[in-house]
Amino acid sequence: MDIKNLTCLEPLAMLNHNELEQLMSLGQEVSVPRGEVFIEEGAKAESFFILVSGRVEVKKKGNHIAELVAGVFLGEMALFNKNVRVSEVIALEPVILLEIPTEEFWLHVLNQDPLAVKVMESLGQIMTERLQQQDADLFSRIAENDPNLADLATMLEPVKRQLMADWALKYHAIGRPGKLAITATKPSGSAADLSVAYSPGVSEPCLAIEKDAECAYDYTAKGQLVGVITNGTAVLGLGNIGALAAKPVMEGKAILFKQFADIDAFDIEVDETDPDRFIDIVCAVAPTFGGINLEDIRAPECFYIERKCNERSDIPIFHDDQHGTAIIAGAALLNALELVDKRINEIRVVFSGAGAAGFSCAKYFISLGVLPENLILTDVKGVVYKGRGDNNYLDELAIDTELRTLAEAIEGADVFMGASVPGILKPDMLKSMKQDPIVFAMANPVPEIDYPVAMRTRADLIMGTGRSDYPNQINNVSAFPYIFRGALDIHATCINEEMKHAATKALAALAHEPISEECGFEDKKLSFGRKYIIPKPFDRRLLLNVSSAVACSAMDTGVARKKLDMDEYKQQLELILKLKG
Repeated sequence: MDIKNLTCLEPLAMLNHNELEQLMSLGQEVSVPRGEVFIEEGAKAESFFILVSGRVEVKKKGNHIAELVAGVFLGEMALFNKNVRVSEVIALEPVILLEIPTEEFWLHVLNQDPLAVKVMESLGQIMTERLQQQDADLFSRIAENDPNLADLATMLEPVKRQLMADWALKYHAIGRPGKLAITATKPSGSAADLSVAYSPGVSEPCLAIEKDAECAYDYTAKGQLVGVITNGTAVLGLGNIGALAAKPVMEGKAILFKQFADIDAFDIEVDETDPDRFIDIVCAVAPTFGGINLEDIRAPECFYIERKCNERSDIPIFHDDQHGTAIIAGAALLNALELVDKRINEIRVVFSGAGAAGFSCAKYFISLGVLPENLILTDVKGVVYKGRGDNNYLDELAIDTELRTLAEAIEGADVFMGASVPGILKPDMLKSMKQDPIVFAMANPVPEIDYPVAMRTRADLIMGTGRSDYPNQINNVSAFPYIFRGALDIHATCINEEMKHAATKALAALAHEPISEECGFEDKKLSFGRKYIIPKPFDRRLLLNVSSAVACSAMDTGVARKKLDMDEYKQQLELILKLKG
């Protein structure tokens, strides 16, 4: 095979000439005539392919899934699914393939061969994107009332889950295990460098900080560093899995800080479930950081822990599970209300879920203008009403009402906010809501009501979920990196309610702006409306708009230890975007 046939293929663009030659040496050229099935569903998989030329069709149980052309990987799912073919591939015309034995390739990966690791990472990304696109296409066609595809989507779901589970383990294991590393920011390659980086030169910044603690922001990474701290008592949808098992999530959180706001983060998993001892530990390590992100701590302890930590510390300590979702959902609510021409102080809101996210979102909606008497909180026991006997944090939002169930509470409501479990919002409940209902179904990956079902039930619906494959993704990654960026740069002592409101308003305003090259993605079809009420998480403008709004609010409310010229600060943020590329 001529190497020129591979250089023009997009999936191999990350490989140089020598790496392409090495890849070719791992495989062999295969020609397949038109009409031949060269990948059989359910068969044992001993290789994967690169489609060098020609067109192929992918089928599942006889159903058309996709038509692919030269420049794609085929059969790579075998690397993620115990060597079993998950679909059928047929040549629609004569094709040329590069066939690579799976076992031999995987040995190279396990030996951390740089080429194999690079290709494996690319394959994982391609597989993930392919599955997401397949989901989006299927759900779009189901929404168009193609009933035959509903069964296909159900059939594909366990296969997809297994593929993603296998890839998730491989992703974390290949190359250097885990997701984080430390990089030096100063020269350290000579004895002269080390004499300044460490002894004896390092004593000078130590003495300066001893005299004035604010110098830590000048001479150390403190102002660029966030601690991501958990005790593992409420990890994603996994529950109380313990501190160590939570580490992959905390490393992932650190990546989000770096990727979206160029903030360095250390993950700290604390094996302590006693709230007061946990508070002592957090406050003891606080001098290391410019801010602390508390993560995956169960309710109701999380409310007490965050409050006490902030009382004892002079840096922002922010429980993202509470406030991140609330800030994003608040922005979505403001924009949705604008579209349906409803006033926030006149709407009725019903919540499903009264844990950290649900309870905090409810309080935040009230701070934005929802009247407390117009907000009903529900949990596994039903409506949270006065006299129910909870005798805990829920009493703060309990109201006088005869309503007892979610079905009763939601009748005539304007807004449903879900932070609970899949499928709890039934179509009949949705039908009972007022005209132009707003539904934020945040259970993930399966929302409180499926998006296609909800849209078929109410044509006048505005809906948001936590999923990226549906419109209006409400994801706290659109908030916390930029809130911390603004708070760190201003040397804030806390993240107060005004700063959260500033973030919400900046997010809401950005959704009104036209999509441009500044966004970092192209989707000219997007414009402010029922299917675009909140900026996409990958919108690069979030860094500039949200961070500057938060920093400005910190100065206005007196919690900033550093004053910034906002025009100069925005230029600084724009430089971060340029350096990120």
